[in-house]
Amino acid sequence: MPGRRSSLLPWIVAFKAVKTIALTALGLTLLFGIHRDAVEMVMRIAQAVHLPVTSRLFDLLFTFAVNTSPQKELTLAITALGYAVVIAVEGIGLHLRRPWARWFTMGVTASLIPLEVYEILQKQEPIRVLILVLNIAVVGYLWRRKEAFEGE
Repeated sequence: MPGRRSSLLPWIVAFKAVKTIALTALGLTLLFGIHRDAVEMVMRIAQAVHLPVTSRLFDLLFTFAVNTSPQKELTLAITALGYAVVIAVEGIGLHLRRPWARWFTMGVTASLIPLEVYEILQKQEPIRVLILVLNIAVVGYLWRRKEAFEGE
């Protein structure tokens, strides 16, 4: 039963879509925010999403805004948009069940695992461990489910 055995594939595709949307939004925000007051932009975004100014996320964003430059913003915008394209290609290929997409996704996802392990060793946080586990699960799932990508 190929449909039953590949039931996690739509979830992986949906996860790729969410990541693509988030990275595109980040990239465009950075791109269109160049030469604007980054601190003011962080304050507006925090107010719009009701992010407490005492939160760690706000502190990280505020620190970034204070220490940023137009060159750094452009570099991050291009990186976010480029990575969004890579993830979109993965998601579309997986949705269409192209054999190359399976290998492409496994390669890209597995290439991030050493970085995630390094980050966990630097600072243990549950979200980092969760991301590592999810990425290992995606690679393992795609490795074992090659029949979902074979022609009928």
